[in-house]
Amino acid sequence: MLINELIARHIGPQGALYERDLRVDYTQLPPGTTVHHEEAQGDGATDAVAPVASDLVLVNAPVGLGLPEHVDTDLPVGASLMLLFEVELTELPVDRVLAALDVAKLQVVEAVVVSGVPAATVAVVATRTDELVVPQPSLAQTLEPGDHTGPALLRRLLGEHVLEGLVQRARENALELKVEAVEARVVEVTAELEKFRADRVVREAALVRDVDNARKQTATALKEAEAERKLMESLRSSTSFRVASRMARMSGVARRLIPRFGSRKRR
Repeated sequence: MLINELIARHIGPQGALYERDLRVDYTQLPPGTTVHHEEAQGDGATDAVAPVASDLVLVNAPVGLGLPEHVDTDLPVGASLMLLFEVELTELPVDRVLAALDVAKLQVVEAVVVSGVPAATVAVVATRTDELVVPQPSLAQTLEPGDHTGPALLRRLLGEHVLEGLVQRARENALELKVEAVEARVVEVTAELEKFRADRVVREAALVRDVDNARKQTATALKEAEAERKLMESLRSSTSFRVASRMARMSGVARRLIPRFGSRKRR
């Protein structure tokens, strides 16, 4: 929602807008809206006209311990306060906001994320009332306050319901995004694991084939070697081999003798 739309929703027909430490685009405000821009003085006070019923005070509020100092405790009945927090929804300090508003007797009537401002901003709108005010229909939920009927307690319950509902939705959305990211990562890791397993099966099968081939080749080589050994033994035990061996030995003796006879003739 644009911040100017939110302002137009909560400012009265004859109401004025009080800005504190920020400025909005005046051209987008309802026609005839009076705007007071207040600057904090050195002593913490402001030099401005006091708000009246149907006026809206717009405050750029901190989320820290200094929040109560930015919440008017003397607003007249019928005036409203809009607190702008530059914070993510999941970081909105709900308890601190409600405590500061309770002290000023301000009841939360709407809480939204607004655009049209420099940073991500959560707007909390509260009105000064002595009676209970129904929150915006789009945010209202069924409440069960039990037996407690005191205005202060009901005001607290209404405010807590509006703010917690806004923050809880943001937290759930953020959690859903995280869950989706985790689920996507699980699918990715599972696919990688399955691929790794498939690759391992392929590698193991290839390794088994290589081992089997090596074994077969070794067995074949051993058989061939054994066949050659047996063949050599058969040859060595045969008559032909013995005759040939004897003849080879005799031939060697003859070669050694021939040079001797030749040398004697030359002498």
